Amino acid sequence: MNDTAKLMMHRLIARRLSHDPSLIERAKVSLGRSADRFGNYTFVHDWNELLELPVSEIRHRLTCRDEKMTRLRLSSPFVLAEGVDFEDEALRRRIWRAAKRIAVRSTEDDRTRGLRMTA
Repeated sequence: MNDTAKLMMHRLIARRLSHDPSLIERAKVSLGRSADRFGNYTFVHDWNELLELPVSEIRHRLTCRDEKMTRLRLSSPFVLAEGVDFEDEALRRRIWRAAKRIAVRSTEDDRTRGLRMTA
């Protein structure tokens, strides 16, 4: 569920990027602060590369479901960037409830597929 919630948050960020590309510069500042503490970690290098891409590609990557982006969303500089606010408890609850619904639905779909395959 945590991965799903992070994906949902980054979908909101990607949508905002289409209206406010300056968010990328604020994410770079946020990443710089992380680099001061975690400079040798691969996520710092990976995010530096990603943040140099065109806005449309960054938006695409933020919402990509591949393993690399699932990992990178855990250390996203966008979540801590100035102007991005996920502190609102009501918003966080809505995201968490939606992620839980998706996870439950996915589990039910997996069970249904398993029954069809064995029948």
